[in-house]
Amino acid sequence: MRGRGRCVAQARLIAGIVISMLTTPVLADELSELRQQLAAQHKVMQALEQRMMELEAKEQERTEKGVDFGYAAGTRKQGFAAEDVYDGGFFIRSKDGRYSLKLNGFLQARYTLSAPDTGKSRNNFDVALARLAFSGNIFDPKVEYFFQYEATTFGNTNQSTMLDWWMQYSHSQYLKVQAGRFILPYSRQFYTHPGNLLFTDLSEADYAFNLQRAVGAHLSGKVGRLSYHALATNSIRALDAGGQQNAGAEVAWQGRLEYDILDPYGYLESSPTPAATPQMSLGIAAAFNPVDQASRFQNVMPGDRTTNVTIDGGFRYQGLSVQAAGYYRRNNLEAMDEVGHDWGYYGQIGYYLTEKLEIAGRVSGVDFQFANNPRTAGDVREYMGGFNYYLYGHNVKLQVDYSFLDGDPFLGKSTSADRFRVQTQILF
Repeated sequence: MRGRGRCVAQARLIAGIVISMLTTPVLADELSELRQQLAAQHKVMQALEQRMMELEAKEQERTEKGVDFGYAAGTRKQGFAAEDVYDGGFFIRSKDGRYSLKLNGFLQARYTLSAPDTGKSRNNFDVALARLAFSGNIFDPKVEYFFQYEATTFGNTNQSTMLDWWMQYSHSQYLKVQAGRFILPYSRQFYTHPGNLLFTDLSEADYAFNLQRAVGAHLSGKVGRLSYHALATNSIRALDAGGQQNAGAEVAWQGRLEYDILDPYGYLESSPTPAATPQMSLGIAAAFNPVDQASRFQNVMPGDRTTNVTIDGGFRYQGLSVQAAGYYRRNNLEAMDEVGHDWGYYGQIGYYLTEKLEIAGRVSGVDFQFANNPRTAGDVREYMGGFNYYLYGHNVKLQVDYSFLDGDPFLGKSTSADRFRVQTQILF
């Protein structure tokens, strides 16, 4: 019995030794792996502690020495180079030219003194025009867009409106296709940016005859010296009329041709940079417009159907600029069952006495055949003189002008008024 127990004990001892020999390498490997992981974690913790100490030290130095400490010398204070942010407007552009965004702004502040021969004189300050424009191209340099907002205090208001909002595909210089709400290429004076006018405002004739903006489609291009425009739009409203949509079945249509006899005169009434070579262009435009809104400026009423023609031209050389236009409108007067024939004109000249100082003069007239709109006073003649001082070209300038307005009312005796205006502007 004792021998049997001794044998069992020996067997158990041998089995324990065998099991111990089998499991010992596994435990050793696991312990070694854990030690390696702990060592790696310790290195990470040391690196994090070192980085935290560096950041704390830099933050302390910036607190003591200012926000620019630690950056390349002067980069935050010096800013960007002008050509990197401004090119006829502030811009962002992709390197491949497929995407771009340009920001332009425009502000005119005006003082006006009006002194009629009868009645009270009036002094008034206006934000004449304040505009913010976004333009550029998207996906392709040929696909362009233009969005423009305008605010003004004219008319005793304080409103902002969507002035222009269009897209355009430029197939080539011979063909461009535009759609949206856009300025119309009818009157040379109105098609010129208001910041580039010779005087503080449009002529009396242009107010009476221009076709300004509408919603529609527009084809344009240039072949050699000849440029063309063809478009169809909703009814075209005058500057003092509202509305955008078409009220009837008829749409407005318009065409314009312009020929550069010498170097292109362009749509710029005054050039602070003297023209080294003579510039001269002539233009003619015609349009049909079914009138949907009444206008005091243009002596029209809803239902009138007008056929419009204008011929204009400009010449520039050195410091001299000359521009003129004639207007004609045939109006089928809905309310009177008559056909009216209205005429207008202006001629103006500007000359630079110095690089920054320009003198200017203008004569303009309007002749309405019938008293169509009850709010339209009658015919008018405008005689103007003034000067412009250019601090930074058209971008920053001061304009001063005086006008004598000779009125010929539909009813009553002749009237007259003196008008004095001072205007400053910023254009970028």
